[in-house]
Amino acid sequence: MSGDDDDDFSPEPGPTEQPTVDAASATTLRKARRTKRGRQREADEFWNAVFDSEIGRREMWGLLSAAHPFDTRFGATPAGFAEERATWVYHGEQQLGLRMFLTWQHLYPEGVRMMIAENDPRFATRKRDGNG
Repeated sequence: MSGDDDDDFSPEPGPTEQPTVDAASATTLRKARRTKRGRQREADEFWNAVFDSEIGRREMWGLLSAAHPFDTRFGATPAGFAEERATWVYHGEQQLGLRMFLTWQHLYPEGVRMMIAENDPRFATRKRDGNG
C-alpha cells in the first residue's frame, strides 16, 4: 500500500467548535437570548404535543417502562448468586427512568397523569359487566 491509500480512511473535517458569543456586544447577547427562548418554545410545543396525544403518551410510557423507574431489581448470576455489577447497571437505569418521570411530572403533570391512567396496569379501571 502506498501512503496515498491511508488518506482514503481519514475522517472528513467537520465543525468542531461552537461559534463564540461576544459578551461585550449587547446586540449579540440579545440575539443569543432570543435564540434560546425560541428553542425553549419549540421544545415546549414538542413535549406538549407528545403528552396531548394518546399515541405520544403510550410511547413515552414504553420508554419509561424500559428503564423500570418504579422497580428495584437485583442482578444475579446463572447460579443465583448476587451480581453486584448488574445490580448497579439496573440502579442506573432506574435512576434515569425516575429522573425522566419526575421531569415530565414537573413540566406536564396532566399529560403524565393521563399517561399513567391509560398505560399502567396498576391503575387500570375495571369495566363493569352491566350487572351492577
